[in-house]
Amino acid sequence: RYRRRLPGGELAPMPWPVSLYRVLNHVAWPLEAESGRWTVFLDKLMIFLGFLVFCEHNEVDFHYLIANRQDMDNVLTGMPTYLILVEMQIRCFQLAWHKDRFRALLQRFYAEIYVSEEMEPHLFASIQRQMLATRVNSTVYLLALFNFFLVPVTNVIYHRREMLYKQVYPFDNTQLHFFIPLLVLNFWVGFIITSMLFGELNVMGELMMHLNARYVQLGQDLRRSAQMLLKKRSSLNVAIAYRLVLTHILRRNAAVRDFVWFLAKFMELLALGMLGSILLKTTDELGMMYYTADWEQVIHQSDNVGENVKLMKLVTLAIQLNSRPFFITGLNYFRVSLTAVLKIIQG
Repeated sequence: RYRRRLPGGELAPMPWPVSLYRVLNHVAWPLEAESGRWTVFLDKLMIFLGFLVFCEHNEVDFHYLIANRQDMDNVLTGMPTYLILVEMQIRCFQLAWHKDRFRALLQRFYAEIYVSEEMEPHLFASIQRQMLATRVNSTVYLLALFNFFLVPVTNVIYHRREMLYKQVYPFDNTQLHFFIPLLVLNFWVGFIITSMLFGELNVMGELMMHLNARYVQLGQDLRRSAQMLLKKRSSLNVAIAYRLVLTHILRRNAAVRDFVWFLAKFMELLALGMLGSILLKTTDELGMMYYTADWEQVIHQSDNVGENVKLMKLVTLAIQLNSRPFFITGLNYFRVSLTAVLKIIQG
């Protein structure tokens, strides 16, 4: 399975939820680009068999709802797990269909966007703080995964043969030669669904927060460069030097923004309210970042009128290019932000 690498070729550090996602979920996680034909064939075969297992679980879960349709308590008990099963089957196998795109996204992320601890320790520490709530969320999902193991224990203690989920089979599934394989399949589906829930959340969170850090880095570099030029007290070529710095920053800005749209094409719906709000706030401040980047001090210090005009035009262009903030939408219906999520919960 694909292991993410930095531009220098060394293996990239992976947060523990993403590492678990890679280990537990062979359906969604991509293979290495240079994988052999037999490896690819085996992977596709396992995905196909996994799809059949999900279809089998869909049938017996739905059979339970039909068999208990007169008992509203049982219907309400079985309905949530059935809906989660259907949603996860659609999302997981849709991602399996686009594994190569997922790998290309990760490769580009680590080549262009990832902020390493060695390069920017303060920004990296800030990212870890922002992802703390997501890590706690992952821990809760992991506890739910461990909770599955209580079912076989209670089965042994109370001499029962119950499945992990509310299911009705068209045959006697309590016979041992049926029960053990079906219980193993229950566990497998639970691992896939749970790892999908916290893995997808953490992968997208990492992408968004490192992208946010790159935008923050643009502003820091621009202000730092302007201050260095102003300290030189040179009035001859200060406008030319500042314009070159601003052009370089704008090219980096364009590269980051290009990755944003590459990321947006990959994502269909995110419920990352707080992280979406952070990214929205940062990109909303980009136009102001260029406006307050001490360009007026540079022009005041410069004696080159022609270069001053060119610089003002470039600053105007930079502000216009970043006048609209980047935001992620849920099915083009709402902006993914903390406010939107709270409104949905309130509704």
